[in-house]
Amino acid sequence: MACPLCRERKGKRACPAKGEMICAPCCGSKRLVEIDCPADCVYLSGAHAPAWEGRETERVRDMRRIAPFVQGFSETQGHLFTIALVGIHGIRERQRDLSDRVLMNALGALRKTLETRGHGILYDYAADDLRAQGLVLELRSLFEAKDEAGKLVTPDDADLLKVLLGLEAAVGAALREGGSSDFLDTAARIGDQMRRESAARRPPVIVAP
Repeated sequence: MACPLCRERKGKRACPAKGEMICAPCCGSKRLVEIDCPADCVYLSGAHAPAWEGRETERVRDMRRIAPFVQGFSETQGHLFTIALVGIHGIRERQRDLSDRVLMNALGALRKTLETRGHGILYDYAADDLRAQGLVLELRSLFEAKDEAGKLVTPDDADLLKVLLGLEAAVGAALREGGSSDFLDTAARIGDQMRRESAARRPPVIVAP
């Protein structure tokens, strides 16, 4: 019987989330991204783990999608980039149909707002479509927090602008690969890895040597 996700390959893995047999490639690429996998699924551990365990080729590809665009970042900028990746992963979990192009649109609007503010002009740029506009607000909230007094704290505009430029460049490069969600898939894997490392009380690492 054909895999219900791709309709091309034969389903050989019992997927508890779908209640059907799916193929191994779809299981590997769509789990925790397009499939709401239960925590006890046997394919979420060991060699089948959702991040990079046992998947060296995928790990190297993900690093190549990220590493060139964080070169020269300060420690603060690297931290902000990490926050962005984990945050984008969280947004993707809530918006399964989100695409790299919509993300690019939202990043561009937020970046233009910061550039304009740097010239002393307060103006919020709107994205080209409503989905991207809603995403602008979510992206902005990733970098906002409140201190002990309840005052809103935001990063330095120069640091945040450099991070947004890096993200735009990374998403743009992924779009040139021809897919619709290559960057988002990479963010999902890296974000999941960071969550695992954080849970194990190890510092997150973006770029492997």
